[in-house]
Amino acid sequence: MAPGTRASDRDVDGRRDELAQGAGPPEDGEDGENDEGPENDEGYAPLGPGHEPEEEVYQPEGFDLAGYSPADGWGPLAGYEEAGGYEGEGEYEDLGPEGAGAEGYVAEGEYSTSYDEEGGGPGTEDLGAPAVVVARRRHRVLKVVGAVVVVLVVAGILGFVHISNEVNPPGKPGRTVTVIVPAGASTMQIADLLAKAGVIHGPTVFEVYLKIEAAGSLLAGTYHLATNEPYSRAAAALENGPVLVVEPLIVPEGYTVRQMAAALGRLRGIGVSSAGFETAATSGQVRSPYEPATTNNLEGLLFPATYPVRQGEAPDDLVQYMVDTFDSHAAQLGLAAAAKRLHYSPYQIVTVASIVEREAKLEVDRGPIASVIYNRLARGMPIGAESTLLYALGDPRGNVDITQPNPYNTLVNKGLPPTPIANPGIPSLKAAIDPPRTSYLYWVEINPDGKMGYASTTAGFHQLQRECRVVHLC
Repeated sequence: MAPGTRASDRDVDGRRDELAQGAGPPEDGEDGENDEGPENDEGYAPLGPGHEPEEEVYQPEGFDLAGYSPADGWGPLAGYEEAGGYEGEGEYEDLGPEGAGAEGYVAEGEYSTSYDEEGGGPGTEDLGAPAVVVARRRHRVLKVVGAVVVVLVVAGILGFVHISNEVNPPGKPGRTVTVIVPAGASTMQIADLLAKAGVIHGPTVFEVYLKIEAAGSLLAGTYHLATNEPYSRAAAALENGPVLVVEPLIVPEGYTVRQMAAALGRLRGIGVSSAGFETAATSGQVRSPYEPATTNNLEGLLFPATYPVRQGEAPDDLVQYMVDTFDSHAAQLGLAAAAKRLHYSPYQIVTVASIVEREAKLEVDRGPIASVIYNRLARGMPIGAESTLLYALGDPRGNVDITQPNPYNTLVNKGLPPTPIANPGIPSLKAAIDPPRTSYLYWVEINPDGKMGYASTTAGFHQLQRECRVVHLC
């Protein structure tokens, strides 16, 4: 049956054939017929014996009237092939292999329209094989899209958790580290310094955090920050600037410049160079009014005390502070006036005080030792203090050749050593400024507690030596 042909059309065609062969009209009473032809269907004009179609003839939708013939009925539209279906200008597709049906059309792989044999009208929608393939492809695409969405969501959650743990790290802050931010450092450079020190976990996230929080300028300086620090604390510390760190430098009485420098080097987090301190005290960068023009060494002119050392303080500033402190105490003690009275320079008085500081172990022995030094100097005798030679040798341990030539060897040389051998405190300065009047020419340690014995003669000196050997001090 040709597409678009209906059962009533087939009856009409058969009737035409009978009329063409001279067949008579059907007898009365036959089913479905009468003298006036078949009952009208909507869209058909009545046909009778010998009648041709009226002007208003049924024209099925989609067919051209020019394609009608009495023998074959309505012809298909131009371009329609019964076996393959309609071939339009790319708007319809072949339904596929034979048997898929020449009964309808597929528009862009989405729709099909069929005609049933009995009704001749549009039938049910049938996607056919290509439509099933398209549907399957769509299903696969939806699966892939869904998987991608899930991956992106999971990745986003993991990324958020990671960044959150960086900004607010779990657990307690770790050890404290020192971070020095140089002047002119960029935000990224500062972030790198913090990351390398372990204060933060990553410079990139920290830099983004600062931008989001609209942080202010990060200030240069030395910071003491904890590792595993929340970004908010690190940023606040850098915005507020470094906290001024002040450490106490304890300088005991009798310390040398070298010992002071070593004590300074033991201070942590202040950034003051011990080598810089020693250079400033021995190079002439800082000078004292009591210092002779022939020397640049401030040994003996730095007052022993406890000094607050500021973080990043310049070594020469610290040395100057210690010189100023000594000058203040020396003025109060009347050093200049005492020097005139004793016929020595203030610098020589300080040198005597430095020897007293290193020789005396007990307070009661400071004055007597000072009187022995002045008595021996007055007689042109060597002072005979081992401490001066030990100072020149760097205070070595063990036996020392006391006869070796050295400007500081007062066991052999007459007069005072070239410089003080320590930085004396007020008791030793007082002893040197106002020594007691004695006839003593010798002092020897005779007691393990440090008590000294004194003698005015050689015989008395030998007796003191015997007492010293008894207690194994000589």
